[in-house]
Amino acid sequence: MNKTPSQDKPTRILFVCRANMCRSPMAEIIARDFYGNDLEADSAGVAPVLGPIYPDTLDYIRDLLHADLTGHEPRHVLEFPIARYDYIIAMDSSVFMALTEMREIPKDKLYGWDIPDPCGLGADAYRRTARAIESSLERFLQNRDMEKAFPGR
Repeated sequence: MNKTPSQDKPTRILFVCRANMCRSPMAEIIARDFYGNDLEADSAGVAPVLGPIYPDTLDYIRDLLHADLTGHEPRHVLEFPIARYDYIIAMDSSVFMALTEMREIPKDKLYGWDIPDPCGLGADAYRRTARAIESSLERFLQNRDMEKAFPGR
């Protein structure tokens, strides 16, 4: 993956999936690992799960991304200071639609991806999801100035 050039301040991205259990934490880890100080990333959910992350998910993320999410507590998107983020990325269209219905979410910062949820589908699904996140993030960072966020902004 190619890195984008450094800027004066890091780009701040909030990744949002349904439960804040698989895709958005994976995106947060990938963003931090690949872009270091050039990018600040957090993750949230529109309907975060209560309780710990599934053991299989912890194992797959540990094996694939060499990260330990044992202490990760899923959080709702509105628990974050939304104004501090440059971009809010919904991991799929249903999450995107849920975010458009929240008046607190600035539509000019909202982007949507199409990343399938790997939860419960095994190691290969997690590998495909990680690759999809990596390529989507690289493409997004290279083209963000040319992309439109929320249609009709």
